[in-house]
Amino acid sequence: MRVSAVHRGAAVKDQPRALARRYARAALDVAAEQGSPAAATLAGELSALAALLENNDELRRVLPNPGLGSDARRRVLASIVAQAGGSTLLARLVDLLARHDRVGLLPALAEEYADALNRREGRVSAQAVSAVPLAEAQRAALAQALGSAVGRNVELEARVDPAVLGGVRVTVGGRTYDGTVRSRLAALRERLVSGS
Repeated sequence: MRVSAVHRGAAVKDQPRALARRYARAALDVAAEQGSPAAATLAGELSALAALLENNDELRRVLPNPGLGSDARRRVLASIVAQAGGSTLLARLVDLLARHDRVGLLPALAEEYADALNRREGRVSAQAVSAVPLAEAQRAALAQALGSAVGRNVELEARVDPAVLGGVRVTVGGRTYDGTVRSRLAALRERLVSGS
């Protein structure tokens, strides 16, 4: 059976995510053997390391450079993990990724690990985007309302985007609920344009 170019392209594009998912599941299995605190600690460490690697221009430029070499890349990453006070489990995982030239998977691995940990602990991740920061009471109420709607505990991540103008856009379980002023204005504009 021949695979079309479109399907082949989609399969190639999904391979890094699938690979990150496999690493995440294996890391979670190892961390879970050490207990729930170790699993939660690794989630935070992976997230922080992925953010550091994504936001540091020098690291983004140097780490993928083939001239650096595998051993030097491993030493650089080991130094970063040690300076951050990372766990032995994080150090082993990062070294494994560096040995197999898969450090670029870290951001996706961090996301996949957090998702797998949440599933294992009966939680679901949700993201809320608002024009201004949500107060702690608002975040708690929103997380509780979402938890009631999906029947699970909700781990809510809130961020600010002034472009939404007002209201909140929430994404949970792959669904987006858009109650922003920007989306309402766009819908009003659409109705006005289609009515004329």
